[in-house]
Amino acid sequence: MIVFITPLILYLLCIVALKKLIPFLTRMSLVDYPTKRSNHFSLVPKGAGILIVPLLIFSISIIFFFKNILTTQWIIFVLSLAILYSVSLIDDIKNLSASSRLFVHFISVAISIFALKNEIMFFMENNVLSWINHDPLVIFYIICGVLTVLWIWIINLFNFMDGMDGLTCIQVLLLAILTNLLSVFGLLSENFQHLSLVLISLFLAFFKLNRPPAKIFLGDVGSIPVGFITGLILIKALLNDGPFIPIIIVLMFYFFDSTITLFIRLIKKKKIMQAHSDHFYQKILRAGQTHNQVLKKIIVLFIVLLFLAMLSLTFPLSSFLFSVIITLSFLIYLQLLSKR
Repeated sequence: MIVFITPLILYLLCIVALKKLIPFLTRMSLVDYPTKRSNHFSLVPKGAGILIVPLLIFSISIIFFFKNILTTQWIIFVLSLAILYSVSLIDDIKNLSASSRLFVHFISVAISIFALKNEIMFFMENNVLSWINHDPLVIFYIICGVLTVLWIWIINLFNFMDGMDGLTCIQVLLLAILTNLLSVFGLLSENFQHLSLVLISLFLAFFKLNRPPAKIFLGDVGSIPVGFITGLILIKALLNDGPFIPIIIVLMFYFFDSTITLFIRLIKKKKIMQAHSDHFYQKILRAGQTHNQVLKKIIVLFIVLLFLAMLSLTFPLSSFLFSVIITLSFLIYLQLLSKR
């Protein structure tokens, strides 16, 4: 019963608490100021993650405790989340250097990779050693390195893309709905079903205040931990022979927008860690379309990607390729609209 009551209580509590948080953040001057690269024209409080992340950790831990599935591994993940949460809050207040942020991301992910060492060994023995004849220890460290880079990149994806009213909120809801469906079908563990229900509750509540025009932003204190949780879901699915392709598909817009933007900035010899407004969704906003107009377009893409993600359970390769084509076509469409 607690599994179903907790999300409902969370939804109501989060709405009330966020409304109280908005004036507090304003008084503390924890606000996002309009700049040349920003996509808004007035002061907006930032830091919804100050409330959302602790609620997420506490509620999941309570559910896991009562379901008797609270593990040492989950406690280690919470430690990593707490590190990211604390440093990201400081970053929201004082603007830490990019190198400092990346170092903390690396430490948090490294701790979590250590907690996954048994699953990495299982994955290596069943999926790698059968076709690569090399020193297992070397292969183990290579896999750990690749997963670390991937996880850090996902964390930063959510930081980069959290620049438009409602966008990150909708992306998290999409991921949570997919995760819940996969859990219901028995393709992911029960833990993921609990996690997805809590995410849906919190971000449905957040969307009421983050949809255009946004009354509050997530802030780095929210986007960074959410990126960490997204990476956790993807990597756990990958290591346990779960449905990782559907998860990649629903994240494809974030992956392609950020990655392509990064490479373009590298080609133009711009600082890749410097704040900018070169993302595809930002270009179309600068061209004159409203947050609401752009968000509706992206939601249509997300619905198509969710359908393809479920279809990939039966037709993995064709669904994946089709999602790549659709996402790239959508980015070209945004680029063309921004030139009008």
